[in-house]
Order: sequence, then structure tokens, then C-alpha cells
Amino acid sequence: MGLKPSLAITSIGFILICFGFIYKAANAINQSERKQKLAEVHFKSVIESAPNAFIISDETGTITLVNKQTEIIFGYTKEELIGQKIDLLVPTKFRHGHPKNRNSYHAAPKARYFGAGRDLHGMRKDGTEFPVEIGLNPLNTGDSTLILASVIDITKRKEQEATINQQVLELQNKNEELEQFNYIASHDLQEPLRTVSNFIQIIEEDYGKELNPEIKLYLEHINLATGRMSMLVRSLLDFARLGKNRQLVYIDCNDVLKDVVSDLNGLISASGAEVRYGIMPHLYAYRLELRLVFQNLINNAIKFRKNDVAPIIKIHCHEEKDYYEFWVSDNGIGINPRYFERIFQIFKSLHKDGEFEGYGIGLAHCYKIVGLHMGKIWVESEPGEGSIFKFTISKFIANNEQRSDEQADKLHNAG
Repeated sequence: MGLKPSLAITSIGFILICFGFIYKAANAINQSERKQKLAEVHFKSVIESAPNAFIISDETGTITLVNKQTEIIFGYTKEELIGQKIDLLVPTKFRHGHPKNRNSYHAAPKARYFGAGRDLHGMRKDGTEFPVEIGLNPLNTGDSTLILASVIDITKRKEQEATINQQVLELQNKNEELEQFNYIASHDLQEPLRTVSNFIQIIEEDYGKELNPEIKLYLEHINLATGRMSMLVRSLLDFARLGKNRQLVYIDCNDVLKDVVSDLNGLISASGAEVRYGIMPHLYAYRLELRLVFQNLINNAIKFRKNDVAPIIKIHCHEEKDYYEFWVSDNGIGINPRYFERIFQIFKSLHKDGEFEGYGIGLAHCYKIVGLHMGKIWVESEPGEGSIFKFTISKFIANNEQRSDEQADKLHNAG
């Protein structure tokens, strides 16, 4: 009988311990449920505030949740969508195949994106279709797998792309018309210039002894003017054709400079010039056009030299993350900073006619060619202090060339 109180106390202690464990377990469960509910609230808040339409559906394709943007894009209310098949938002002509596609996705669900490079459409409540991009993400709830669909209305983007494509097509047509005009105008202008020059020659040969010195001087001026006009017309045609048949290749700039210096050997020797360059890079470029840039810059450095000072031209290059930057420096007469922009314009010269040879087209060629290489060109100089011409060649020109070809094919097919 004396053991009964001890047994009772032990039983009560055991019960209290069990209650303690039960309390902790219940408290943990409650906390877990609160965290789960908080996570659900947070998730729904994020979905609701998203700029895209978000639609959650189950394995049968039944819509279980949509956000406000879905209502705006598709024109339905949440009440009209929840419980309906997601096929409702698919254009009618594609609905018969949508369940098969949905089942195929559920068989191996993973994050996928649809729309880039192909035309996908959604359908509004009023029956109108509109272009979309769609992202699918599986949501594993433990009991089942839900699908979160993110839908973006790309109507405005498509309209902008169509406008840009149309503008590019119109620009290509205008360029072709301009090239044709340049060719015809250049050819037609050359004929009357040759006629004038021929008649001057005939007059000088047949009536040279009868002409007084004043008339001879006039004829000489006319002949010089027609010659200059003929050269300007040819220069304009060359400028229009520049880069027309360019070919992108992987080149060694050391070889390019070696060829340029060899071609200019006569001018270099006659002027006593010295051309120095170190190790040049290998890169993708338009070989003939890039060669013309170096040729024009070296030729200019020799042409605009100081009196009784041998020209020294230094060329070097340093590599940046996205481009190569070339420097061509000289010890020539220099350039006033206020003319830095003007010198790259076609037929713009800073000197009086006859003071230096040329028609002010060399640097315009350089400007256009560097632009073809997705680069830029500029000059740093002071009068009497020489000049440094700098230009860049993009490392992404090969990618740009590929995109240009694809765009041209696309426009050609569209045309």
C-alpha cells in the first residue's frame, strides 16, 4: 500500500512530460503553419504586383490563381478565369493541340521559355489575338505539381520592330537609289567636262598662235577648273562606293602596315620620312578598307610636314576590353582644335587651293571606314606640335556582320 502514492506521482510526472512534448509539437506545427501562411501571402503579393500576367494551373490545366495583370491583358475577371481550363486563353485554331502539349510538359516539367524567334499568340475575352512571350515554371507542392505561367504582351514591341524593319528597308532602297544617282550623275557629268577639255585642246592646237595672252590664260583656268571638277566627281563616286563590296577577314595588322609602307615607299623616300610601328594585333576587319585608313593617315602625316624637318610617323595599338585603339602620331604642322570636327567632312580643307595637294577626301574616307568597323576616329593636336590621330576597331564586328546578314536576309524575304 505504501507504493501507491509513489506510483501516482510517477504517472502524473509522465503525463506532464507528455503534455510538454505535445505542447511543443503543437507550437512547432502552429509556427510552421504561420510561416507557411506568411509565405503564401508574400507569394501572392509578389504575383499580384508583377508587371507580367501570372497564371497558376494544376495538372489538368485548370486555372487556380491569376493576378491583376492577367485581367488587364486578357480582359477577364479573376472570377471568370479561376476554375476554367487554361485553353480558354489560347487562340481557337490552336486549342485542339494544346492539351497534348500540356500533358507532354507535365511529363517532364522544367523551366522553359517560349516566344523568342517564333510567333506565339494569346486570345482576349473579345476574341482578338495578340503576340506574347511565355515562361513556364513548375511549382512542386508535395502532393502535386502546379505550373506558373508568365505571359508578356509584346504587341508594342512587335509594332516597333515592324516600324524599324520598314524604315531599314526604306533606307536600303534610298541608299540604292543614291548609289544609282551618284553613278549616273558622275558618268553624265564626266561627258560634258571631257567635251570642254577637248574643245580647249582643239582651240589651243588650231588657233594657239592667233590667241592673245589674256585669252590663253582664260583657257588655262577653264582647263584647270574642268580637271578639278572631274577629279571631284570621281572622288564623290569613290566615296559612295566605299565599303560596298567589303569582306570581313581575320588579318595580321603587321602585314597590312608592311604593305602600306611598301606602297608609299616612293613618297617616304622623297620626303625623308620615317615610319615606326611595333607589334600590331590580329583582328577581324575589312582588310582593304583598313589598309586605306593607314595609307591616308600616313600620307597626310607626310603631306602636312614642317619645312626642313623629316617626318617621323609612329603607329601603335593597345587592346581594351571591347575594342582595339590605334594611334598614328606625327611631328608635322599640327591642327587648330577648332577644326577637329571639320577635317573629317568630305571636301573640307583647312588650306588654300594649291598649298597642299588633295581634295579633302582622305580623312572623310577614314571616318566612314572606321564607322564600318563600329569604331570612332578623332584627333589630338595643337598648331606646330604635330598630331595624333586615334581610331578604334570593335571586337564585336564579326557578331554585328552576322546580325546584318541575317537582317538583310529577313528584309529580302519580307520584300
